[in-house]
Amino acid sequence: MELLDYPRPLSRPFAPPQERAPSATASASAAAALEPLASTEPGPWGVILGVGGMCWMIVTLTALLWMLPASGTMMDGMYVVTNRARAVQHGLVFVVAALAYRIAIALGWPASLPARARVALVNTLLALTVVFCSPLALALVAGYIDGHPLEMRDTFEAWLPPSLHWEAWAAPLRFFLPPYVLGLFAIALVVTARRQHREALRSAKLASAYTAARMAMLSAQLQPHFLFNSLHAISVLIDDSPRQASVMLARLGDFLRHALESSHWPWVDLATELAGLEAYLAVQQTRFSDRLSISIDASPESLGMHVPSLLLQPLAENAVEHGRNEGGPALHVRVAASVVGQRLCITVSNSSPRLARHLTPADYGHGLLNVDLRLRAAYDGEARLSVGPDLHGGTSAILNLPVRAAVTREAAPPP
Repeated sequence: MELLDYPRPLSRPFAPPQERAPSATASASAAAALEPLASTEPGPWGVILGVGGMCWMIVTLTALLWMLPASGTMMDGMYVVTNRARAVQHGLVFVVAALAYRIAIALGWPASLPARARVALVNTLLALTVVFCSPLALALVAGYIDGHPLEMRDTFEAWLPPSLHWEAWAAPLRFFLPPYVLGLFAIALVVTARRQHREALRSAKLASAYTAARMAMLSAQLQPHFLFNSLHAISVLIDDSPRQASVMLARLGDFLRHALESSHWPWVDLATELAGLEAYLAVQQTRFSDRLSISIDASPESLGMHVPSLLLQPLAENAVEHGRNEGGPALHVRVAASVVGQRLCITVSNSSPRLARHLTPADYGHGLLNVDLRLRAAYDGEARLSVGPDLHGGTSAILNLPVRAAVTREAAPPP
């Protein structure tokens, strides 16, 4: 006697320096940043058991409710297994389906048409394997759970070759193929969504690592530029004023200490940046003595804002180098910072000379070009640099930056 599975229901002018690719150290830093992400990638079994198991649980509950009136009875000369046995049957079939899902995920969905045809064929065979196992599982639960060994033997004989007929596939295909396909699509959708999410995170981390490496590279370009100028000035003072040269050398050491410490971090708070700027301006104050006066004015709320490290030094250097006049009046350099709305405004100005017009990026020299490149790398077009005539005479360089109250300190790769 064959078991009845599911009977009918009861219902510029200056060419910019060529952009270099990140160094090997920078690449290693980027890889290190991505390593935690790769190590925490979830395996497919969690999705298979979670999403696929949920689909099969819904199908199982539906089947149990549907077959409840006929549970453990005889219909049309066929035995209907109890709901307890039917629940075990669905569990056994799901074990086979889970293995098929794992193979299907491993195959993926290739780009070429012939490869897709092969994958579709394999998935069809996997689905038929799951369907083929459903009546065999039904026979097992009927014999071992409901205690009907005769029905178990008859079902095995009907479903094992050579007695198997295509007509026998009708009921298993109807009741197990749709939930299998539904589970496969649900699992594939979740796996694809997770992969896309991980790729988005990976791209974001890689972009962040590249930005940090690029900012560190641009920052490193400033140090020898300033160092050469300062050492040249010290060499001039050694013969004319050895004491002044000694003081300037000591202050240069203070600034270089700050520059080396800042080079490890692509971002610093404005208070730290201004402390380094004071060290730099102290070198220039020693160099030009009473022919240079300096003032720094920053609002309390601006001091906690974060900016790219060593961002202001080339602006202050321009203000000093282009403003000094051997025979003219003393030069005054002023640095001001404030928060206006959701923007951080920083102005570096000098008292002379006064530009006739605002500069375009094509007019920038090495220092301004470096600042502009770093702003693009750090703020992705959200920051603005404006260099032009100051309202009170002289020239001003104005930075208009998005407010960054806190930035995760990612160590920059060593140059």
